[in-house]
Amino acid sequence: MLGLALLAAVIIALAMLPVEPLLRSTRDWAGASGPWGLLIVAGLLVAGILLLLPSSPMMMLAGFLFGPALGLAVFWVAGLVASTAAFWIGRTMARPWIERRVRGKGIFMAIDRAIQRKGFLVVLLARLVMLLPYQVLNYTLGLTAVGFRDYLLGTNLGMIAPMFLFVYLGSSAADLAAILAGQVSLERGEMLTAAAAVAGVILIAALIIRSAGRVLREELQTASKRPPESPPRPVSGR
Repeated sequence: MLGLALLAAVIIALAMLPVEPLLRSTRDWAGASGPWGLLIVAGLLVAGILLLLPSSPMMMLAGFLFGPALGLAVFWVAGLVASTAAFWIGRTMARPWIERRVRGKGIFMAIDRAIQRKGFLVVLLARLVMLLPYQVLNYTLGLTAVGFRDYLLGTNLGMIAPMFLFVYLGSSAADLAAILAGQVSLERGEMLTAAAAVAGVILIAALIIRSAGRVLREELQTASKRPPESPPRPVSGR
């Protein structure tokens, strides 16, 4: 639903508002800048994730600028760098500040207790379901007992499906806006194929997320019925 709402907003903006020339010139610049364009955009995405900007529009922007395959690669690398930095920031220098905001909250306590049993699986499922916003969860998981390897693997495997969904929608937005504005004419069969492709991507992602959500609920419920274990807590600076 979020993907469809964002896609509709982007299409309306491209078709009706004066942002279309700016976005298209930005896309032309990104395509003509080669590796430097990739590095600059990736750096801006890293900064945006660390500053807690909404991740879904940034994923769609990567798809809009570079297309589905390269856009996914750019955001995946940016997400890898940003999630690693945010995890260590949350575990070290920003730990007291983040602790004051999440300690005692039910969702954090449930995740923390489940992670003590199955760290990698819970991180993977929490990412797939987008239980908390992507960038917020980066910092929050730094407070839990999850190991860095489980965090890194769970994060970067779990975000592939949501990333691909939003990146693909972003890559489709410009073409759909051009069709609505009458700049591109398609045969009926081509339009049906394009619509089916968008619907198929959304359906597959929704099924994956729904299945992951069911498993995650079971894990959280199981963890809540057991007394919490007491693994050594991460110590600030170590």
